[in-house]
Amino acid sequence: MKFKFVLPAAIVTVLGVSLAFGSVTTKKTVRSAEQTVAAAAKAEKLKQMKDILFKLVRQDEYLDEVIETLDTANARLTAQDISALSLRLKIIQVNLDNTAALNKAQFTEIQPGSSLSPYTKTIRSYSAKMNKKVARVGLLAAAFAAKNKKTAMRDAVSSRKTGKVYGKNITQLLEDQQAIKQLSTAIKSLKSSSAKLTATSNWLYIVSK
Repeated sequence: MKFKFVLPAAIVTVLGVSLAFGSVTTKKTVRSAEQTVAAAAKAEKLKQMKDILFKLVRQDEYLDEVIETLDTANARLTAQDISALSLRLKIIQVNLDNTAALNKAQFTEIQPGSSLSPYTKTIRSYSAKMNKKVARVGLLAAAFAAKNKKTAMRDAVSSRKTGKVYGKNITQLLEDQQAIKQLSTAIKSLKSSSAKLTATSNWLYIVSK
């Protein structure tokens, strides 16, 4: 009679071990899945940080080109040249706005003490650097506008006195003045966008520390 209970007892023991082993396996699988998800999320955030940095580096290069053009000694720019500069600045402005929006999107995503803080620190540094360059563009453009206005007045006075056109004619002078006005407007908008970028970059760094 005792032998009849040996097999059921063995079965219960085996089932118990199997269930316990299955429970451990399930926990390991869940933990592994969680780690995979966490790693993927971290990789995505890292990619986003790198994308922001890449955009900033490109805009920084574009600003260098604008500064080089305006800072060239005795630069004589046509209305078309000035309009091209305005267009370039508008493109930079749009890109800075987009980057500021990307910064904002990270506010609720990034965690304090994050391993991404070196990236946010670099983003803040680049933003501050670009803000200074935008200010320099404004100064150079103002100096160019003043010089252009002085030259225009000189040419206009000479033309009235002699009846001959020296330098640019009236139509060209008016085109230059209109182009310079557009450049001034573009720089004003760029300064506003740069200030927003600097602010969001600072906050992004703060929340990541």
